[in-house]
Amino acid sequence: KPEVCQIEVNPFCWRPATVGFFQSSGLVVQGYRSLRDGREFGNPVLTEIGGRTGKTTAQVMGRWCVQKGVVYMPKSVREERMVENGGVFDWELGEEDMRRLDGLTTEEGREKMYESYRIGVLRDTKMEGRTELVREITRD
Repeated sequence: KPEVCQIEVNPFCWRPATVGFFQSSGLVVQGYRSLRDGREFGNPVLTEIGGRTGKTTAQVMGRWCVQKGVVYMPKSVREERMVENGGVFDWELGEEDMRRLDGLTTEEGREKMYESYRIGVLRDTKMEGRTELVREITRD
């Protein structure tokens, strides 16, 4: 049985049923693209929370993962970013901030993620033409 499941987890791609299933099955969930490749660093919710807490938007996203029980392993080649990315363990987001961050996942965003996932599964498996099966296993 696998011990770690790496899936995309960030405030813009939050799938509580999927993460909960893996965690309740004893698997460690490791976040993939936890920082969305930096594409959302200017998001007003992230910048407001970051400004109020004295943290960067990357730290806000990372702390959200930590509080969800998801292994947060951001990638960077720059030392200052590595230090920044590690600054997520000595503080907490409040319940309201967590709810606001959860709310950044939209149905449109989920559909884009599911479509990308379906393309990958169909490309990498023998499920050609079986998109209904892929849709079923990716529904949160």
